Amino acid sequence: MTSSELLLIGLTFLVMLVGVAGAFLPVLPGAWLIWLAALGYGLFRQPRFDGWIGGGAMVILTLLALVDLGLELVVTHAVAAQGGVSGKAIAASVVLGLVALPLYPPIGPLVGSVLGLFLVEYYRHGKDARKAWDGVMSYAKGCGWSVVAEFGLCVLMIGVWLAWVALAFVLA
Repeated sequence: MTSSELLLIGLTFLVMLVGVAGAFLPVLPGAWLIWLAALGYGLFRQPRFDGWIGGGAMVILTLLALVDLGLELVVTHAVAAQGGVSGKAIAASVVLGLVALPLYPPIGPLVGSVLGLFLVEYYRHGKDARKAWDGVMSYAKGCGWSVVAEFGLCVLMIGVWLAWVALAFVLA
């Protein structure tokens, strides 16, 4: 293995670690940054993508990145629904989160989501702030589980990439 190959592997791995941090920090793209790092690795490799090994790894990484796309919404809102939060409140959290995205990124979506959920639950429970706050806490619990799930997915994606690197090295 040449020094340029080691440098490429090292840089790719560092970018992927930043992607793992994205599971915890909303300002960083988590799984998608890992996917982009793997794509860049494949494009700069000689031979590109190591034939079927890299191609297969990129298919798996793409599928995992697509799972991540819906993971946050599904996990967060499923846990919130289990906590008694209404479908309308969940829909309001999604809509206000999306509306707030271009206004004040990256904090806007979080504030919009929580505000939308709180307001719908507040009026749903006859202006009972305590019950509305319980709904927000259930939503926060869902967000926590979503972070755990995304972290696991990011680690799995790095594992797929490491398997690609190892297989390409062994079969070269």
